[in-house]
Amino acid sequence: MTPAPPTAWRAVWLLTRLRLQRLLNVSGRGLAFNRGGKSRPATPGKKRGRWLLGALLLLPMLFSSGNIARHNLLNMHCLLDQVAVCQAKGSMNAGERVLAPVIAHLIEQPFSTALAGALTLQLALLWLVSVLLPLGMGELSKPDWDLEWLVTLPVEKSNLLWARVLERTLVNPLGLLVLWPCTTMIAWYSGQGWFSPLSGLLACLLLLALAAMLRTLVDTGLRLSLSPAQLGNLQALLSVAGLFPMYMGMSFGMGTGGFAYAWAAAMPAWSAWTPPGLLVSLLNARGATAALPAILLLAQCLCLMLLGMALLRHQLRHGVVGASQREASRKPFPAAPPTGKWHASIGTVIQRRELTLLLRDRNFLVQTLLLPLLILGGQAVFSGQARDLHELLSSPALLASTGFFLGTYVLMMSAFQTLNKEGGALWLLYTFPVSVEQALRQKAQLWAALALLYPLILFGAALAWQDAWRWEMAGLMLLALAGIPLYSLIAVALGVFASDPLATEATSKIRPACTYLYLLLTGLYITALAAGSLAQQLAFVVLTAALAVALWQKARDALPYLLDPAASPPASVFASDGLIAAMLFFTLQTLALLLLKGKVAEPMAQVAIAFGGAGALTYALVRLVYWRSRTAGVPRMATGRQPWRWGSAGALVATLFGLGYVALLPPPSSPLMHLNGNGLWLLALGVLAAPLCEEFIFRGLLQGGLRRSLPAWQAIAVAAALFATVHPPAAMLPAFALGLCTGIAYERSGSLLAPMLVHAGYNAALLAYQLQG
Repeated sequence: MTPAPPTAWRAVWLLTRLRLQRLLNVSGRGLAFNRGGKSRPATPGKKRGRWLLGALLLLPMLFSSGNIARHNLLNMHCLLDQVAVCQAKGSMNAGERVLAPVIAHLIEQPFSTALAGALTLQLALLWLVSVLLPLGMGELSKPDWDLEWLVTLPVEKSNLLWARVLERTLVNPLGLLVLWPCTTMIAWYSGQGWFSPLSGLLACLLLLALAAMLRTLVDTGLRLSLSPAQLGNLQALLSVAGLFPMYMGMSFGMGTGGFAYAWAAAMPAWSAWTPPGLLVSLLNARGATAALPAILLLAQCLCLMLLGMALLRHQLRHGVVGASQREASRKPFPAAPPTGKWHASIGTVIQRRELTLLLRDRNFLVQTLLLPLLILGGQAVFSGQARDLHELLSSPALLASTGFFLGTYVLMMSAFQTLNKEGGALWLLYTFPVSVEQALRQKAQLWAALALLYPLILFGAALAWQDAWRWEMAGLMLLALAGIPLYSLIAVALGVFASDPLATEATSKIRPACTYLYLLLTGLYITALAAGSLAQQLAFVVLTAALAVALWQKARDALPYLLDPAASPPASVFASDGLIAAMLFFTLQTLALLLLKGKVAEPMAQVAIAFGGAGALTYALVRLVYWRSRTAGVPRMATGRQPWRWGSAGALVATLFGLGYVALLPPPSSPLMHLNGNGLWLLALGVLAAPLCEEFIFRGLLQGGLRRSLPAWQAIAVAAALFATVHPPAAMLPAFALGLCTGIAYERSGSLLAPMLVHAGYNAALLAYQLQG
């Protein structure tokens, strides 16, 4: 007996649930709940556990989106309604105390006609973003059109199309991210209070339904009429076109001089009767006045949806056969170059292959080389800052930060996507006559060279603009340029962790948590360029170099297991373990100081207790992790080759250098001259706690991890430089010399006892010298 086909509502629900389940599978298994049912035995997957990192990194994005939406609305109110206290500065610079009465008045009164028109324009622009960007983010370039196999299901075509529109309404994360904060803020400042997120979500879903219908119409029409090559070119164009309404819609909160305000002030009266205008009126209405805009809005949405469905049926009147699936023609192979002629070759074979891929893929080319300029230029133009170009060229910190941003954004769209762009041909890299690590290193070198082009052009123009040479600007330019090759290595290494070549969904081949982590690291370097002193900037360059080496080391160990669904690299001591332990140690030390503040009278006692407690806890946690994972090569203190001999020799050399350095400095400038009466606490800190804690982290973990990838002298130098960066600027040079002595002692003896003896002897000698002086 043939089962009856599902009803219309059940068919729509089943297809929508299918798409939601796909979204859940793509976004991460960590959010899925175990229903307790019995599943078939399968090969156990790799233990990733990165969903928590993704969730934590997503919170700042949501907060930032809501904050931009808030300032969008308040800036419109200040400028268009001519609020005197914030009209000149805007809401971001006015201060919360000044804005408090303005916000209270805004909530009590209905929106003005000018403000309602501006909000209508903003909603229309963001609605256009929710249509264009999903089309330009890979949907059109997919080789398979899912509608071709969906029509084979035992469901009527009309039900299938309604289900497609519904699932695209609910499954549009980008549209939800740009529209929901905006509608929520409109509801909040209309006096709806904590019901604002719910009413904002309902209003957002109405706009997303219209966006889903238009997106389906455009997608279906293009699939039926264009070839794959044409679809790829059009996708690149749509990805660019979607940036302009996005920046214009968000420019209201970026400043007070953008031309978007002139457009908002000139909005015609009829725009209030469009769906975005009626939505603003509905959210701002109070009591029975909400009935008319609600009825008109629902009627318009219903008519537009029915009209769109009629057009869809007309498009599919001859069946669902995509032009891209029936195009079998191939371009003729180019003729082989005549032998005997000389041809210029750029780079290695792998690098030339990567350049060929860049030139063939229009979407890749636009996103890599054109998109950074559009993002930076769009922000300057739409926020009204383009007229202040001379300020960019005359500000060293802003200029260096801008050049570094351009270079690192190119890397995010290229070097970060190195493995992902290989697609199903990734296994070919394992057949090349060079190792996969060497191939990735060559790709990182290529993308670093391309990413340096924009900063070099910008910095060259800035130097030509200057009337006189400025060493401060030149130094910041060099630091920005030095960071780009390092971030090329970081991007390729994070791309190894981010890529999942075994994933079947294109959107799940890149884990977004690693993308957010790359952006976070980029922001930290930009902050160091903009706000730090020269010593802090140099220290951050050293930290970035160590991070690049550490991530590359971990990525190198993961490369042989990329195509294995279950196996992972064996647990070993990595340089990244030392960096994580150092961050944990200083974080715990800061928390301990906050807890001890006011409870322990002597300041030196607070420092000693916090230092020793943080070090002991860090050591215990690291050893616990290593014990649970059965890590090999854990640093030990008992065994070794003559640790007392190497420790004594290293202490002597380091002490002579340290005493000479202190003697050459004037007394007020010496980093160890300011002593109080807490001699015992200082002795315990310098001779016991510091050698035990710091040598385990910097020599045992960091130098030991670097030693797996670098020669001995390089590992010793990098660990010593990192050790120096955690000391005050005046003490960096002797701390670097101490790091070299302890590193050599650890390398020669193989025991942590030797560097601990060097460190303890050095600190004891300098303390005795200071006390006598």
